[in-house]
Amino acid sequence: MARIIGIVSGKGGVGKTTVTANLAIALSKFNKKVLVIDCNISTPHLAYYLGLKSYSATLNHVLSGEIQPTFAPVFCNEVMIIPSSEELKDIIKADLNRLKSAIEEIDRTGNFDYVMLDSAPGLGKEALSVLEVAREIIFVTTPTIPTVADITRCAELASKLGNKKFYVILNMVRKKDYELEYKNAEDFFHCYVLGEIPFSEEIMDSTALGIPLLTYKPDSKVAKKFMEIAANLTGIEYKKLGFFEKLKEIFGKKD
Repeated sequence: MARIIGIVSGKGGVGKTTVTANLAIALSKFNKKVLVIDCNISTPHLAYYLGLKSYSATLNHVLSGEIQPTFAPVFCNEVMIIPSSEELKDIIKADLNRLKSAIEEIDRTGNFDYVMLDSAPGLGKEALSVLEVAREIIFVTTPTIPTVADITRCAELASKLGNKKFYVILNMVRKKDYELEYKNAEDFFHCYVLGEIPFSEEIMDSTALGIPLLTYKPDSKVAKKFMEIAANLTGIEYKKLGFFEKLKEIFGKKD
């Protein structure tokens, strides 16, 4: 049985899709089989953020009954992805009521360790569908008061939809005095905080290029933050190598 995780946010602009794409790749580096699905059918961006240039099958085709869910995934940057269509006609045809059965059919194949659902922001119909289907929820938020308040609203609603595990990722952290500090976040949210990702020009550059950060700058400090978060999510110990440890790894003793 896969871990079906909804990646949600209280509002747009907090980097949710960037987190989804890079966290999926980070999980794959721990030898996890990952499927990411763009459940934001009104304004889909996941394919671009993952570097997927062309595709034919989409979640819209699945939700309209045109193709079987198991035929939709395509491989890109170490993970499988089901993108959503940018065509208006495909948005109209998509029936979100089919999402649950589609995810269940994919899960029954046993092909994936993780199925990650990139939600639309807010609490609209698309987001509610993800909150209902997912077994675990990761809230992505910046550490400022307005976005933090939005997350608490999402959490209250999600808690009414069943017994689910909740996590938080703090994104675009600048270490300003007005920001919620990482050390206080768990007490504030009353759930496990997987980690924090600093604001980074490298992420801005990789996003502009349509290349995931873990592909664009895999050895950067921010990429290592994603690896730490993936390790926290999986329960695997992640060891950050220092300078001399890296040298030892490269020029290790020969047997």
